[in-house]
Amino acid sequence: MIKELRNVVYLLTIFFAIFFVTKFYLSENNIERSNRIILQHQKELATKFSDLPIIKSDTSDIIEHTNEVEIFLSKKPRFFMDLIKDNRFDIIEDTNEVEEFNYLSKLLQ
Repeated sequence: MIKELRNVVYLLTIFFAIFFVTKFYLSENNIERSNRIILQHQKELATKFSDLPIIKSDTSDIIEHTNEVEIFLSKKPRFFMDLIKDNRFDIIEDTNEVEEFNYLSKLLQ
């Protein structure tokens, strides 16, 4: 019995709160006051902005447009399996190739 009475009181409280809030916000008095305040702020802003000097823009041709995206998209995609299949990563079967490479690198130094 007490739980039912408590639930009814909660529902009535919520209902009256919603009713009075909508009644206040939709009243003619509140709408007129809101419009008057908005117009007042607009007038203040108009007077403040009318005194501001207008500065000439010096930002023309600042941005350089490049085609880096098109260059990146035009490159052929490389895949991991293609790198493994590439000849540079083959296992060297002949040790003479390694010795020849070492000899050439010593000559270049």
